[in-house]
Amino acid sequence: MFARRRHGLKLWGSIMTRRAIVSVAVWLLSGLAFFPSAGWPQEALKVGVVDMRRVISESQAGKQVKEKFGSEIKKAEAEMAKEKRELERLKSDLDKKGALLKAEEKQELERQLQRRYRDYLRGMQDAGEELKRRESEVTSQLINDLREIVHEIGKKESFTFILSHSQALYNGTAIDITDRVIELYNQRRSKAPKAGN
Repeated sequence: MFARRRHGLKLWGSIMTRRAIVSVAVWLLSGLAFFPSAGWPQEALKVGVVDMRRVISESQAGKQVKEKFGSEIKKAEAEMAKEKRELERLKSDLDKKGALLKAEEKQELERQLQRRYRDYLRGMQDAGEELKRRESEVTSQLINDLREIVHEIGKKESFTFILSHSQALYNGTAIDITDRVIELYNQRRSKAPKAGN
């Protein structure tokens, strides 16, 4: 019984010790925040925000990527629409001629039509996934290029940190550098050697 009581007192003592340490640490940190030492450098925070979506949609490279993928999407949609029309024609033919065919022939044509329809659906899904994958790769490369530019602007203009506009819940005093990023990115892209030259 005394062993339990001693163990309970030790446990209570360690909890109180931890609370005391945490209280002192909080008190010291709050004191440093409200009464900073005169010897510490007092730099104002300089916060920037950049709207990456806007940079991607308004920059020359972003517009080129959007245009390229738009034409690829239209091409894929045209191919799928052509296949869909062919499937509808085959279905219509089967419905019209079905009564004249033997049961075995009709079943075989229905199986072929179902197989072709499954291939059509699979092709649509594959094309969509391939376009998403390629778009993701190109967008990732654009974002990597933009990070370098944002880092350069941040260093050159002495920003404490720069956030993506979508990550900032509130940015009342933040400096929006989106236009500068677009301008610098367009300048760099126009000076860069073109692929294939």
